[in-house]
Amino acid sequence: MARLITLTILLLWSYSAPAHHSVIGIYDDQLRFIAEVEVREFELISPHPLILVEVTAIPEGQDASGIEVGETWTLEMDNLRELTALGMHDATFVPGDQIVVAVDPSRHTRYRENTLYIRAIEHPREGFVYLHNVRDLVSVDDSGTHLPEYMHRINN
Repeated sequence: MARLITLTILLLWSYSAPAHHSVIGIYDDQLRFIAEVEVREFELISPHPLILVEVTAIPEGQDASGIEVGETWTLEMDNLRELTALGMHDATFVPGDQIVVAVDPSRHTRYRENTLYIRAIEHPREGFVYLHNVRDLVSVDDSGTHLPEYMHRINN
């Protein structure tokens, strides 16, 4: 009987653990798009920091899945530990920052209504491009939009 209980617990744990960390199960990487946004609020919280933004522009040629300029969205980031290891802190994003993001929309609006998952960020004030799966900050100047140059480095 103890073996059956142990096996049941292991099966339930193995089923639920990846589900929490399965970004692709929650967000649709096939609908990824780039948008220009203005930061309203930044929450450096565990397990996933959040950036509340207003969409200011959607570059031509981007299919933003019905998302409109002027709407407010929450951007979910990678885990807190990895972001702080890269040097992100409470003032990395401040209200008024204009950033460019590559994001995946939620597959399930009931689970993550008005939430997009960040795959990459270009932050001109801080001078970096952040690449989600590469877990790297690439130093850039503020001479123009650089994010499209790095999109090929983002893994699904």
